[in-house]
Amino acid sequence: MKFFAAVAALATAAFAQNITIASPSSGTSVHAGEQLLVDVAKPNSQTSSQEIVLLLSLVHCATEGCADTFDPSAGAVGQILYQGAYSPQYHSEAEVYGAPYQNFTVTMPSSLSPGDQVALIATHLSLVGAGQYTNLQNTYVALNVVSD
Repeated sequence: MKFFAAVAALATAAFAQNITIASPSSGTSVHAGEQLLVDVAKPNSQTSSQEIVLLLSLVHCATEGCADTFDPSAGAVGQILYQGAYSPQYHSEAEVYGAPYQNFTVTMPSSLSPGDQVALIATHLSLVGAGQYTNLQNTYVALNVVSD
């Protein structure tokens, strides 16, 4: 019984450490070659965590769209737009997301074509809790590529 309680506690701690792509929202229209502001938010938690890395990347979705065909747990990272430190902070506008967040400016690849649907993926690795358990998370938003 203690084993199940420990597993439940770890699962709860890991879930509380999950990030979200606060902006752009799913369905946002983007242009090839343009700069895009990406806000990655991380809700507060009473469980300690140490941020290791954040990866922002882009993959093409099938013609059915990202929701029907893209599985972020499959491990495909696609074209890397950012890789490096993640240090979410409270900002004066924190009430917008209700959580600490960090802004990233990325450039959409010029090879994108109007009509494409792509998934902007955030892959997040952190160490969670006093026991320093690894927490790997993938989340995404679908973006629509439009012409100028």
